[in-house]
Amino acid sequence: MTVDDFTDLRATPPIKTRIRRALRWLASPLKPFFVALIPDRSVGREVAAGRYGWPLLSVVICACIAAFAIGSRLDVGPEVRAENAGVAASTAPDGKPKPAEMKTDREIDEAIAQRTAVERVKLGLGAALATPFRVLMLALAMLLLARYIGGKPTMPRALTAAALASVPGAVRSLMSAFVAWRQPSVVPKEIDSLVRFPTVIPHGHPVLERLFTGVDVFTWWSLVILAFGLCAAAEIRRTKGFVAIAISFVLFLLVTRLIMGGAQPPPGAIAR
Repeated sequence: MTVDDFTDLRATPPIKTRIRRALRWLASPLKPFFVALIPDRSVGREVAAGRYGWPLLSVVICACIAAFAIGSRLDVGPEVRAENAGVAASTAPDGKPKPAEMKTDREIDEAIAQRTAVERVKLGLGAALATPFRVLMLALAMLLLARYIGGKPTMPRALTAAALASVPGAVRSLMSAFVAWRQPSVVPKEIDSLVRFPTVIPHGHPVLERLFTGVDVFTWWSLVILAFGLCAAAEIRRTKGFVAIAISFVLFLLVTRLIMGGAQPPPGAIAR
């Protein structure tokens, strides 16, 4: 054995090192979830480094898993049959209700298959395209907010904060997938209610109930991550960052719930 051969052997990493590197690489998709569990310790470090790749990919993968699970259990038959029975009636020229035209069993089966295919495509596109688009829009909003309050953000840091803030929505997607897989079928109107948690506002407050529609534990989890992420992305004090996120969230609810009258997903939420 020559000296060069001995040098090559020393340069070759041991088997344990290779195994450790392989395990670290395999565990990389799970790292964003551990970061989200302890946002006060890990979010700032990840945002400062601008490591948005794995968080964004993990969020999209979870959304795709939920879309696949819901799509595999999707049942639009009751809707199509209800429409065929005349539930969705049209209106005649004289203003009197006119029952919908009855279809044959073969036409009903074809309509069910066609609508099922369309709904599955919508679920897939929503998971693969709409999910990263929402993360990008949230990152742009954080970038503008950070600059408005006097911070010095960068797009990679803002995108990392937005991706990490979407991790709670990814957890919700995995829970929705688990619930959907355990059910024999899922009708379209049940998709948004597969995972339910107690409401924030008790009954009897119509304005507050409308204002906090769709706000659950995952929303608050995302807000906490957003606050820590904003502080790291903008390089500002935590007090200033938390106040900015709180005010922005309240304004978001006021605009989307009361002024526009809609029920837009809260920041960091992932569809289904």
